[in-house]
Amino acid sequence: MKMDQQKSTSFAGDVLKMASAPLVTQILGIILMPVVTRLYAPDAFGAFTLFGSILMPICIFATMGYSNAIVLPEKEETAANMLCVSLGFTVLLTLLTLPFNWFASEPLFRWLKSPELRLFLWIIPISVFLYGMQLALVPWNVRAKRFGRVAASKILLAVVNKAVIIGAGFAGFATTGALIMGGLISSMSMSGILGWRVWKESRQLFIRSINWREMLHGIKRYRKFPMYNLWTDLVSRLSGLMVVFLFASYFSKSVVGFYGLGVAVLSMPSTFIGSSIVETFYQRVAAAKEEGSRASLVEILFKHMTRLSMLAFLLLAVLGDNLFAFVFGARWADAGVYGQILSFSIFINFIMGPSLVLVNVLEKQEVGLIFNIVNAVASFASIIIGGLLTNIYLALSLLSLLNGLAVFGVGLLMMYFVGLSLSKIFSTLLKCFLTCMPIIIVVAVAKWYFSVPSIYLLIIGAFGAVLYYGKLLKDDKLLQSTIVAVLGKYRFAGRN
Repeated sequence: MKMDQQKSTSFAGDVLKMASAPLVTQILGIILMPVVTRLYAPDAFGAFTLFGSILMPICIFATMGYSNAIVLPEKEETAANMLCVSLGFTVLLTLLTLPFNWFASEPLFRWLKSPELRLFLWIIPISVFLYGMQLALVPWNVRAKRFGRVAASKILLAVVNKAVIIGAGFAGFATTGALIMGGLISSMSMSGILGWRVWKESRQLFIRSINWREMLHGIKRYRKFPMYNLWTDLVSRLSGLMVVFLFASYFSKSVVGFYGLGVAVLSMPSTFIGSSIVETFYQRVAAAKEEGSRASLVEILFKHMTRLSMLAFLLLAVLGDNLFAFVFGARWADAGVYGQILSFSIFINFIMGPSLVLVNVLEKQEVGLIFNIVNAVASFASIIIGGLLTNIYLALSLLSLLNGLAVFGVGLLMMYFVGLSLSKIFSTLLKCFLTCMPIIIVVAVAKWYFSVPSIYLLIIGAFGAVLYYGKLLKDDKLLQSTIVAVLGKYRFAGRN
């Protein structure tokens, strides 16, 4: 029991070590986002979202899925060869994107009613290469438990991005192009610092270990990643891409902009905290292969993620429109309504994120592929039904409900595979929901019965959150000890 407690504390410490620095960036992003939304119009965000939706499905092929295998080998030499395989496929894909710029882009941009995006075609090959580097270098650092370095690189990514975007906006260039360039320059910064540090530390390992025979062996050994994971990721990205495209086709670029901002704000916990947890969990659960401790690790993590996030997402579901209008400006109130509707789906994705990693660890990639195909079909159907009925709220409601249920189902299946009792999962959800309900009822009654002004609603919600998280911190001894330990070591995080 004591050993399990130490392992749980150590795991949570690694998570907080990765998440603590990005959390500072997240707060900075929240502070700066109102400035960005007052500089840039919804149409600019919409076109930027469209560009990203075109780029990301191409990026999925960057490492051919082999970057997921870097964490798994026992020998450093094998992992080094998988890193080289990942980077090699990235270079190949970068070259293959060049024909797209000449032949496929013009009709696509014309269909999306965004011909101005052709000006940024030259960015696509560069972005693909940088994205592939990140896909390969982050797992290499996670394997070496360089969690502080991964966190620092994410800080750099976010800070540079916001600096470029806000600087361009104040200089009078609040355009889609400025948003795109912010992403490009920040990616260069992150890939550069990770690449330089990895080469400096491990070049001797690479020189003596990398050879064609080992790379070919690794390609064969981990062939399930391109066979299943690659197509799983592609279907997943295509699902998101088609949702954006259908929004643009049935509605407008402004709707895409509202949707993009709503998803971006609600995804902040997943982007910074959730991704840190998933990356740390991947390393730990892979190493726990022979320890028989996977079920307990999954259970502890699910319990803490649910307790930490449920109240926040419930408050967003009630106060999203008030929050967005107050923080980002009145013209972004619709983005808050979208966020309210999507909060269910994003909450489920957040708490089930680590469980989905088990698809790779247990080598159940076929399950992930089937899930993403079903989810893609459900997403298309949701938007098409809403589009045909010219009802954006119906489209979003169906999208949120079906996506959330699909992710929840797969997460439960993976928990079942590691031997975790599903009754414990539902018990955790129910207990946490009942704990949150008094605060949610007070906020809901104040909003819809007494019509309390937005500023007071937000104050009531914030006060309730302080009470809830204060009690959580008081009762959760593991969380207390972990936070104290991480804060004590925080100043050394950047060195690792």
